Amino acid sequence: MILFIHRLGLDPKLLAKILNMSSGRCWSSDTYNPVPGVMEGVPSANNYLGGFGTQLMAKDLGLAQNTATNTRTPVPLGSLAHQIYRMMCARGYANKDFSSVFQFLREEEGQ
Repeated sequence: MILFIHRLGLDPKLLAKILNMSSGRCWSSDTYNPVPGVMEGVPSANNYLGGFGTQLMAKDLGLAQNTATNTRTPVPLGSLAHQIYRMMCARGYANKDFSSVFQFLREEEGQ
């Protein structure tokens, strides 16, 4: 959704404010916003340095995917997330915070 907001030219700070006053409020909008310039003291404000690494996210998603496979539980979105984080690691994001997925997806779209 955040990428969609950028395409519309909306201010990400204003969007976060609106979300945080509504039922859309969540951890990623009020505590750990992935959009640079929206919050201070989070990895997105520091070129995605610090925080929980993309490489660790890929590992954890892999463990979840293995468990799903072993229990024959379909997790299509989990599988997609695992694939995205593995691609990020292969393209130089391994040591950045997992919230750098915002930056990665923007670059993939050519923005």
